[in-house]
This record gives sequence, structure tokens and C-alpha cells, in this order.
Amino acid sequence: MNKKLGPLLGKLLDKLFFTNFEKVSSNYYHQYDQNDYVFDKKQYCFVHVPRTGGWSFRNYYEKFKLPFYVNKVAGHHNPVSLLCSPKEYKYVTIIRDPIQRVRSHYQMFQKAKVNSASRGFINFLRYCPEVKNLYCQYFSGLVGETVDERIFKIAYNNIKYFKGVILFENYNQEINKFFKNFDILEVKAEFHANKSLHKELSKNEIEAIKIYNYWDLKLYEEILKTKN
Repeated sequence: MNKKLGPLLGKLLDKLFFTNFEKVSSNYYHQYDQNDYVFDKKQYCFVHVPRTGGWSFRNYYEKFKLPFYVNKVAGHHNPVSLLCSPKEYKYVTIIRDPIQRVRSHYQMFQKAKVNSASRGFINFLRYCPEVKNLYCQYFSGLVGETVDERIFKIAYNNIKYFKGVILFENYNQEINKFFKNFDILEVKAEFHANKSLHKELSKNEIEAIKIYNYWDLKLYEEILKTKN
């Protein structure tokens, strides 16, 4: 009962006070954003940052029954665990241009009529925690913290040890390359599921994203250097 009541109550409070209780409640009951899980060193853990094509990737590793960690409620949006250092445990992630990831997130929330997307793009950036330096939060394991240079360095150092960093913009080629580690020679070419409609951003909207995602853009640029 609480699993249903919490998000509903949160939705009501969000409409009244323009808060984010619905999302916090939903994350709690689905065990998203957990940073204290433990998994076997023989397993891989997929760090699924929202709006990066992660559902399709998860469908692939479940289809082929690959050794990936999944928590007891099959939650899928979790950062690096503070109890399992990337130096010792196997992590995989997908990274997407932060500007396009935020655009996709906004359009998804508009479609779902989420309150934080109801009062324009700038207010969305102000009040939605998932569109402000989320890569740095997830890769450092410090979700919910305000990202600064310290957290950026933790995220950057952690991702150096990841067993796979898949570039969203080269999705099909890179997932095929990764799955060859499991002797899967070819993954059927199909783009990510749960795709939002593409609507171009204005110049001012792009600049606003850059302001709110300074550290994610810096991290993304560093990762691109390793791909060249």
C-alpha cells in the first residue's frame, strides 16, 4: 500500500509546493540511486544513467544471460557503490552527450506530465536533480550531492577503471564490441528502446544546460579523448 501511496502523496505535494517528493518516493520504493549495494566480483554492474539507452543494453545482457548484477527488486538506476570500488569490481556504463541527455530527459518528463517540466525549461533545470551533473554523481557514487571539483575527480578516477564505457553516439558499434568479451559475435542492430521524440533546443536553452552541467561536460570531453 505504501509503495503506491508514497508517490501519489508526493505528486500532490509537488503540485502544491513545486517540490520533488514524487520522484524521491518512487526512487525509494524501486531502490533507485542506491550507493550501498554489494555484488560478486565475478559479476558486472551496469551503471545506468537515465536517458542513455540503458534499457536496450539491459535487455541484451538479460537475453544472453550474462553475469550482471541486479538488485532484489530489479531496480536499474544505480550509481557506483561506495562499498565496491571500481578498482576491484567490474562496472560498465553508457555515456551520452550531456546536452542531448538533458534534452531527452526534459521531453520525456513533458510527455509524462511530470510537475518539474510543467513551468518551462529553466525551471526544469532548477528543480530537477537528474539534469545537473548526473554523470559525476553516478560515477562518484555520491548521488544527491552538489558536484564540485572533488566529486568530479572521484568520478573521473573511478571511470578509468570501468570495464566498459559505451558511447551512446556510436551505440550499435560499441555494444557489439563490448559483447564480444562474452563471445557474442553480433548483437542485432536495433536502437535504444524508450526513445523520446527529438525536438531541437534553442541556443539559450543549450547555454543554460551548459551552466547547470559544467562538470558533466568536462567529464564527457575527457572520456571522448580516450575514444579518439
